Amino acid sequence: MTTHDPLDGIFMREFETPSDFLCCACGLRTTEVQTYFSLLDGEKTVDEIRKIVKRDRTTVQRVLSRLHEKGLVVREARTFPRGGYYYIYRAVSTEEVKQRILEQLDRWYQETRRFLLSRWPGATQ
Repeated sequence: MTTHDPLDGIFMREFETPSDFLCCACGLRTTEVQTYFSLLDGEKTVDEIRKIVKRDRTTVQRVLSRLHEKGLVVREARTFPRGGYYYIYRAVSTEEVKQRILEQLDRWYQETRRFLLSRWPGATQ
């Protein structure tokens, strides 16, 4: 008879696609992932993105704002010839996002290890 350790699999989560991982690691919703991936082939305006992800303009603007806050997209103001401005959005490269996630994962691992070794009940210094 084998006993089952209740902690087995506590950190197990299978990811089949980069979208799955972005949802988990960055806390993105499906529309945010779609929007990020729509920008990987080049910069776009809100209207261009809106047509690709099939959402209304207000939703796309909210999604882009969240992606910008999370550092996944860059926006650049452009001016109209007769005055006023609009934004052009582009995705941060997947390589840069991957590196940032790996750095965060390393920091989390080190901090978790430090906590368990020094502050967990019964831990010895």
